[in-house]
Amino acid sequence: MNCWHKLCLLAVFLLSPTLTLLSQESLIVDFNAEKTSVDPAIGNGVKRLLGNVQLKHKDLVMTCDSAYLNQITNEFFGYSRVHIIKADTVDLYGKKLYYNGQTELAKLEGNVLMSNGKVSLKAPRLDYDMKNESAMYYGGGQIIDSANTVESFWGYFFPDRNDFVFKENVILSNPDNTLFTDSLLYNSKSEEMFFEGPTEIFSDTNYITCNRGHYNSKEKMSTFTRKVFMQAKQQYLRTDSLQYNQADSIVEAYKNIELKDTLENMIIRGEHLVYHETINRFQITENVLFIMAEAKDSLFLHSDTLVSSREAETKSRRIQAFDHVQFFRTDIQGRCDSLDYLVADSLIQLFKEPLVWMDNNQITADTLGVYLGKKGIDRMEMRNRGFMVTWQDSTYYDQIKGKKIVGFFASDKLNRVEVTGNGESWFYPKDGDQFIGQNRNISSNYRINFLNGKVDKISFIGAPDSKLIPMKDLKESDMYLEGFKWSDDKRPKSRDDIRVWK
Repeated sequence: MNCWHKLCLLAVFLLSPTLTLLSQESLIVDFNAEKTSVDPAIGNGVKRLLGNVQLKHKDLVMTCDSAYLNQITNEFFGYSRVHIIKADTVDLYGKKLYYNGQTELAKLEGNVLMSNGKVSLKAPRLDYDMKNESAMYYGGGQIIDSANTVESFWGYFFPDRNDFVFKENVILSNPDNTLFTDSLLYNSKSEEMFFEGPTEIFSDTNYITCNRGHYNSKEKMSTFTRKVFMQAKQQYLRTDSLQYNQADSIVEAYKNIELKDTLENMIIRGEHLVYHETINRFQITENVLFIMAEAKDSLFLHSDTLVSSREAETKSRRIQAFDHVQFFRTDIQGRCDSLDYLVADSLIQLFKEPLVWMDNNQITADTLGVYLGKKGIDRMEMRNRGFMVTWQDSTYYDQIKGKKIVGFFASDKLNRVEVTGNGESWFYPKDGDQFIGQNRNISSNYRINFLNGKVDKISFIGAPDSKLIPMKDLKESDMYLEGFKWSDDKRPKSRDDIRVWK
């Protein structure tokens, strides 16, 4: 015998006790049954066990009605009323069992049920790796705990960590929500879940879709990311990220936000939104854009902050904008420090140095009220220190001043103006294309009718103080009423211009 063969035999001799010891440790040697038989036709070393079969292996107890035990391959096949108890913490039930004592892998089939006292798992087939404390089910499965029921085509369970991983056609349901997704990780102890892939969530009050998220069913807190869409009644929200506190009914959204209200034809965009679902109120900040959509012409508004709420008395929406408010519509543009719009009253109010432009007209006052009709602007009220300027050319401006000025419109064109209290007006009438002078009128109350954007008729209540100053007698200091200021440089010229505060 050469040296090589001698070395091989020595190695086998030295290793044999260790291999034998490992095999003995893994052998299923403790078993009981009402009847035990050996049939060489079945296989060498295979025992047939019948009636109240019980086997013990390490921390496992396995029972069934009948079984085959192969002590050579260390395999066990159990049939009918299979029950596995693992360390008195996990129970498994099924109709059929295959167990490998060497790998400590159990395979169950037929109405499989696994329970740890808190969570139950049902599946047609389940593989349990006793060494690594992990179970895998396939062919459709369901888990039930105190808060949720989850179904999927296949999944994993890690009992020592209380973690479930669900894959394919995942459906989670509880009294508050039903969730559909591709992949879900659920911890039954913390009642937290993480989902990945296209996801839909249904509840009594809203519908949400996203591609990634997290939900804590104990605290009823959710986080949704990646192309988030939410529908609540007639409102539709799109955003990059959304947090939903279901207990307090508060939604918070971040980045690329678009909120649509189909009932009142409104669109609101921004970067941060807080929505109180129970009172139907939201606040949006950062790069705010409000669009009041109309078939004829839409209004675009920008501000630092925008608040929308539903009034309990009128059951109508109220829009409030704050700081650096600017708006644009083809027929009207404006700016102010703050704005209030009550949809039911069709009233838009502008506060703190408001400025409004319409065609060649500039309108200012301490407070401006714009009343909307079915066909556009119905009237505009200039309250306290009202001042209306109409551009004629780069030098001459028609001017109306009074304590209160009300402008009435027809087809969104200024039709007449009524002045109440301390009224003054300076006009520049023409003869053909030539200015003939400055027409000054002082009267407490008067009315001015317009035709094609120009003064057509003035009606005074009481005797006015009127005079016409020829052009040659006018000085530059006499051209403007006190408080006159032409601010066309601040006027938004387009919908994009409202984002720039001049």
